[in-house]
Amino acid sequence: MNILKKDNQGVIDKKIIDNIRGLSIDIIDNAKSGHPGIALGAAPIITTLYANHLRFVQDKDQWMNRDRFILSAGHGSALLYSTLYMAGFNLTLEDLKDFRKLSSITPGHPEYEVTSGVDMSTGPLGQGIASSVGMAIGEEYLSNYFGKNIINYYTYVLCGDGDLMEGVSYEACSLAGKLALNKLIVLYDSNDVTLDGKLSTSSTENIKLRFEAMNWNYILVSDGEDTNLIDDAFTKAKASDKPTIIEIKTTIGKFSKNQGTSKVHGSPLDEEDIKSIKEKLNLRDIPFSVSSEAVDAFRNLINERNNNLYEEWEKEVEKLDDVKKEELSSLMNHKEPLKIKDIYYEIPEEGMEATRVSSGKILKSIANNYPFIIGGSADVASSTYAKIDGEDFTIDNRSGRNINFGVREHAMACICNGLALVGLTPFASTFFSFSDYLKPALRMSALMDLPVIYIFTHDSITVGEDGPTHQPVEQLAMLRSTPNIDVYRPMDANEVLGSYKAILETRTPSALILSRNKVALNPDTKVNEVKRGAYILEEEHGDLEAILISCGEEMEIAYEVYKLLTERGIAIRLVSMPSNTLFEKQTKKYQESIIPSEKEVFVIELSSSYSWYKYTNKEGHLFTVDSFGASGSKEDLLEKYEFEPITIADKIEKLLK
Repeated sequence: MNILKKDNQGVIDKKIIDNIRGLSIDIIDNAKSGHPGIALGAAPIITTLYANHLRFVQDKDQWMNRDRFILSAGHGSALLYSTLYMAGFNLTLEDLKDFRKLSSITPGHPEYEVTSGVDMSTGPLGQGIASSVGMAIGEEYLSNYFGKNIINYYTYVLCGDGDLMEGVSYEACSLAGKLALNKLIVLYDSNDVTLDGKLSTSSTENIKLRFEAMNWNYILVSDGEDTNLIDDAFTKAKASDKPTIIEIKTTIGKFSKNQGTSKVHGSPLDEEDIKSIKEKLNLRDIPFSVSSEAVDAFRNLINERNNNLYEEWEKEVEKLDDVKKEELSSLMNHKEPLKIKDIYYEIPEEGMEATRVSSGKILKSIANNYPFIIGGSADVASSTYAKIDGEDFTIDNRSGRNINFGVREHAMACICNGLALVGLTPFASTFFSFSDYLKPALRMSALMDLPVIYIFTHDSITVGEDGPTHQPVEQLAMLRSTPNIDVYRPMDANEVLGSYKAILETRTPSALILSRNKVALNPDTKVNEVKRGAYILEEEHGDLEAILISCGEEMEIAYEVYKLLTERGIAIRLVSMPSNTLFEKQTKKYQESIIPSEKEVFVIELSSSYSWYKYTNKEGHLFTVDSFGASGSKEDLLEKYEFEPITIADKIEKLLK
C-alpha cells in the first residue's frame, strides 16, 4: 500500500483515491456522457476532505449539524457519486451504472433531495459557491440562537475556474469577507484550463490578491496529488478567523493521454485511454470493479472519526428547554406549514397605502412572532420596506436578522437559497425591474423547492419619472412562466396579508410584486381568498355577459371600468386575481365558478400580455403593455398608454355590442 498520509487522524491510502478515479471514469464511460477531467484531477482533494475532515452521518444525511459540502463545479458529479458510494452513503453500484439516466438518483448534475449526501443542486457555475455563503451565515445565526453545542458546522465548497469567473461568486465572496464567515472553506481546483482552452486565454487574475482584498485567508497547495499538503491546508483553514480559499494546483484529466488540456474536460475517454489510466493506477480493467479493501479503509477512516457524533448531539438537544426543542424540530421540518398567530397590521387613517408599505408592516409583525425569518434587500430597504425590527447581522452581532446585501442582487438571491437550505425562511428584496439580475438564483430556488420569499416593489410603468430602465414590463411574464414559483400581485393591504399567509402555509418559492404608489384599501377584498389565486370582487348585475380580471394597483382602474360598464347596463363581473399561479392549482370546478369558459374575458394589467393568453386571445381584450415604458408622471403614462377608465370602458362596450 502506498501510504500518502499518516497521522493521528488516520490513513489515506492512494488506493482509495485511485479507486474513486477509476469508478468515476467507469460511470462516465457507461453513460457515454460526463466530465472525466475534474474526476481524475480533483480526486485527492475530495478524498482528503471526506476521510479526515467532513463531519457527517451516512444514514442521517439531513442531520442539522452536519458539515455541508457543495460541489459548485457540478459537472464533477461522477466524482461526487463515486465518493459518496465509497463513503457509505445510500448509493449502490447499480445506481452509479444509471448515471444520467431518466429517473435515476445519479442525475447529470447533483440535485437536492434526489441523492443521499447531496446538499444542494449545482451545475450553473457560481451558484454553489454563492449559496454556500448563505449556509455559513445560517450557521452563525443558528449557532448564536441555539448554542455551539447544537449548531457548529463547517461549509466546504469545491469550485473551479468557471465558478470564480462568474460574477456572482465575487459578489457573494465579497460579503462573506465583510462578515468574516470563518467557517466557510472554499477548495479551488486550480488546473488552468476551461472548456474552450487554457485559462490564460480569458483570465490573468491573481486569485490570491483578489481574495485577500476581500478579507479572505488564502492558502496555496502547489501539488494537488500531495494529500499531506491538502490535509494541512484544511487544518490551517479551520484555525482562521476569516473565510478561506485553498488554491490547489491540479492537473485536469490526470493520467489521461490528454491530461492538462481542455479535451478531457467534458467528453468521455476512449477505451484505450481508460485501459492506460487503470494500468497506471494499478486498477483492474473491469468496469465498476472496486477494491473492497479500499472501500473498507475509506469507511473505517470516516466512521472512526464520526462515530457517535449524532448520539452525542442528541444528548445536547435533550438539554434544551421545550420551546427550543420545538423550534429546532420546526427547522428540521422546514417544509411544514407555518401558521403565524397575531399578525398585527395598522390600517392607515387615510385608507390609502402602497402595498410595499403594507408588506413592510406585515413582515415585521410576522418576524416578531417567528425568529427564523432572515433577509434583506439589495441596498433599497428604505424603498422596498423589506426590513424587520431588530439589528443587522454583522461581524459583531450574529443575532441580527437584517442582512445588508449591498448592491448585489444575484448574490443576495443565492445567499437566500443557502439560508433556506439550512432551515431558515429568507427574504430577498429589490425593485421589480432588477429581478433580471437575480433570475438564475430564483430559478434554483424554484428547482430546489426552497421557501425563499422574493419581495419585488415598483411593480409597473407607473413608477413614472425614473423612466423605462426602472419600469418592469416583461418581468411578470417571466416569473409566471417559471415552474414551481408562486407569484402574488396583491391589490391592497388585505391581499398582501392574504399573500403572506399563503406563502407561509404553502412553503413554496414565492414572489410578492408590490406597488410604489398608494392604493385604496378596498372593503371588499378578501384575505382568505388569496390562497385560491382569484375570486369575485364585484358581482355582475343581471345575466353575466363578460368578466374583467385585474390585479395590483390596476385594480383601481378596473374597479372604475366595472362601475362605468355596470351603469351602462352591461352585466360584467370583476375578478381579482392576485395569483394566477395559485388559481391554476385550483379545481376545474372552482376555476369555472370564477371565470366561466364560455364568457367574454377582458384583462387590465400594466405589463406584458403574455401572462394572459390562457384566459383570452381575442383581439382587443387585453389591456396590457408590450413595449418599454417612458419617463413621465403616472398620470401622463396612463394617458399615453390609454389606461384611463373611460377609454377602456368605451372599448369594452364597443367589443361587446
